[in-house]
Amino acid sequence: MSGDDLAGVQACIQAYLDGLYKGDMGLLFKTAFHPDARMNAADVGGERIHWTMAEFEKVILERGSPEAAGYPRKERIVSIDFAGPDTANVKVEVLVGKRDFTDLLACIRIDGDWKIIAKTYCLTREYATKEDVLAAVV
Repeated sequence: MSGDDLAGVQACIQAYLDGLYKGDMGLLFKTAFHPDARMNAADVGGERIHWTMAEFEKVILERGSPEAAGYPRKERIVSIDFAGPDTANVKVEVLVGKRDFTDLLACIRIDGDWKIIAKTYCLTREYATKEDVLAAVV
């Protein structure tokens, strides 16, 4: 893949990460995610999550912005693997408020723009307090 392909995927993922931290609906649901994207996970306690973007948007609105709540920002793109010229899989580690997640993001290029078409996540750690988060991130 070309440097432009990599830059396009990275820009999509950066919009996703910025949107998560800032609670920016435009970045998340217009720039990063395809409107038909789906999200799946086995949440805490084994409850299966299968959300449309409208359902995910509601969760983001109810949660609020980690930035506005004073939480630190911590994220890392672990890997980007291209399966072809218009398909990539991205693994991301991200702190959202008091929770650490590993996200697996399937991306596709449509009309020249990279979009997340599917998200699967795993909650890897939940901190008890904001102070615990601040101590761990410093």
